[in-house]
Order: sequence, then structure tokens, then C-alpha cells
Amino acid sequence: MQIRIRSMTIALELFFREAILADTDSFIRAMMSNGFSLMSAEQAVVTRGNFTTRPSRFTRMKGKGMNIAAIAIREEQVSNFIAHINLIRMVIRDEMHKSIDDELYACSLLTNAWIRGGVQASKVVSSISARSIVALKEFNGFIAHRNPFGKIELVSLPRQDDKDEEDEWSKIELDYTDEDEYLLSVHNYTNSLARVLEHLNGLSVYITSCIKAVEDAALGRVTSK
Repeated sequence: MQIRIRSMTIALELFFREAILADTDSFIRAMMSNGFSLMSAEQAVVTRGNFTTRPSRFTRMKGKGMNIAAIAIREEQVSNFIAHINLIRMVIRDEMHKSIDDELYACSLLTNAWIRGGVQASKVVSSISARSIVALKEFNGFIAHRNPFGKIELVSLPRQDDKDEEDEWSKIELDYTDEDEYLLSVHNYTNSLARVLEHLNGLSVYITSCIKAVEDAALGRVTSK
């Protein structure tokens, strides 16, 4: 049985150096004039297909951030999500006369993926050790542990060779569902939207390769780099 991504929910949080959204009414009007529908006027949430957009819900960044989410999308819809992000960049540039690239401070990308594997996910996640996982090339540069709930958590080690990545980090969590699917959460924090888009372009391959490597290690077919 092949590794198959059943669905994904992706949330991209953008943080800006200064407020680029004049007010929520202007934001809603700009989005709705470009094919978006209003989901919640109170929270300024607009939607387009499976994608939602709104000012950041983080209070510390109130008025200075934006949340773009893809809800329960299929693997082949990731390219549509990338196009959706680029559409929002265009709207902000043309309607609000701002550039996300110029004003961007940081990006936080969180992906939750539900995956069907080749064997029972519960057996794999329960049996594999954190030490075995970090020995795999797919998780090079991470440290790992199993939390009290049985979930495997991996956190990236700081890199000293690239000053541009000093403030970047990644966190991965591996668990399984009641339906015996893998639940893989990947959280990347970066200072570059270009890096986010690059990661999204290779997201499906990355997720499936991670699960395949973990399955192979659990079954004893792969034991090290």
C-alpha cells in the first residue's frame, strides 16, 4: 500500500513590521472586490473556495499580521493554495499600495496532514524510538523525544553557518488517529516568504517521504543514514 495524504489543513501567519491593513472595512472591501466572500464581518474573515484570509488573531500583532489558511484540502490543491497566496499579495499591492515582500517581518507556517500509510500507523508510532527517527536523513538537524501522551516531537537545532536563518526554526509532531492514520504536524517559522513558498511547492513529497522513512525504520528496513 502506498503512502497517501488524505487531507491537509495549512495555516500561514504573516507578521509585518508595520500595519499594512488600514482598517478591517478596507480589507474586506478590497478582498470582496477580487472574488472573496465575507464569512465573518466581526472577525474580518473572507473566504475563497477552501481558503480563508483574515487579519492576524494574535493580540500582540493586532493590526500588523495576516492569517491565510487552507482548510481540509487534498494533496493536489496545494498549488491552488500557493496561487491564492500570490493573489492576496497582488490585492494588497494593487488595492492597498503595499508590498508584502517589503513589509514582511516573519512567517509562521503550520501544516497538519492526515496520511494513510502502508502499515498500521498506531503500531509504527508506538514502536519506533525517537533515537531511530533522528538517525534518518529526513530529520537531520533535529532533536526528538516522546511526550507523555505517546506523540513523537522533533525540534530543529540552531544553525550556526547561515546568518539569514538565525531566527528560523522547525517543529514536527508525529501521532496517529483513531482511524489509524498518521497525523503529522509541521511548524516552520522563517523570515522569508520565498522560503515558505518553496516549502509549500515540495510539501507533498516532503510529507510522504517522512512517513515512508519512519515506516521503513520501524519495520527494520532502514536503521541509519
